[in-house]
Amino acid sequence: MPQNPFPDSIEKQALRRRDEIFLEGFRSRTLGTGLRYCGLTSAEFKDIQVWRPHLSSVCAVEKDQSVLNDMEINWRRLKLGIPLQIISGDILEYLRESTTPCFELYNLDFFGGYTNPKQDGSSRCREAIRSLASRHRECQCSFVVIATFNIRDGGVQQYDAFLNEVRSALEGFDNVEPNLQSHAKTHATKIKLSYMYSCWAAGRANDFDVEFEDPFVYKSHATTLVHFFAVFIYRSTVLPRPHAEKDALIAIANLPLKRMDGRIVRIEMKPAIITRP
Repeated sequence: MPQNPFPDSIEKQALRRRDEIFLEGFRSRTLGTGLRYCGLTSAEFKDIQVWRPHLSSVCAVEKDQSVLNDMEINWRRLKLGIPLQIISGDILEYLRESTTPCFELYNLDFFGGYTNPKQDGSSRCREAIRSLASRHRECQCSFVVIATFNIRDGGVQQYDAFLNEVRSALEGFDNVEPNLQSHAKTHATKIKLSYMYSCWAAGRANDFDVEFEDPFVYKSHATTLVHFFAVFIYRSTVLPRPHAEKDALIAIANLPLKRMDGRIVRIEMKPAIITRP
């Protein structure tokens, strides 16, 4: 069987199993039926194999032609019994296209980082998250985003801009500055709050409550990665809920960043707790 260009790790396996439990809960909570998957599957479909009990179909997006060929070979051998559609292209571009349908599960397993800014300073990943939230608002359906980012990307100044947005959004609350100082210490902690804030902002603008499980940093061979599991729950009311939305952002900022060492969970960063005055 053709193998992935980047080998698996114990940490990745542990997080994959953890996410399978959360997917089961989301499916029971929202649909009761299988989830339509969209994202980067890699050649061996390791995530798909573990999450198979909760999936009804797979849309795999891949731009590397050699990986595309390996995917077709492996899929026939695996015989997972669900429909597969392979899209040749860039996942970020695909998610932003107006003709892209809605799915219940997006797996954005990038080797690149979160900001990786374009020449104009904008983030393609952030734009993709906004596009997802906007599209799902139209169909009024909830969805999950599982995302993994390499911390060795460019655009560190963009992370500082995200932290400043959080500072403005939480002005007047207690312990905001100590909390942001904790998040500003490392590249991984900056990604943690920047990405989660972006999801919160996209959800808030499109009538979604965004719920996060604990984020993890882990090392896979020579690469350090940050991993997220977010649920976007569509709310039927469009009434303004400023207190609830600010409380949700506070909860995100107060979450620790955990580290997966093998299958052992440790605390990487525990920020100062933001509270209402």
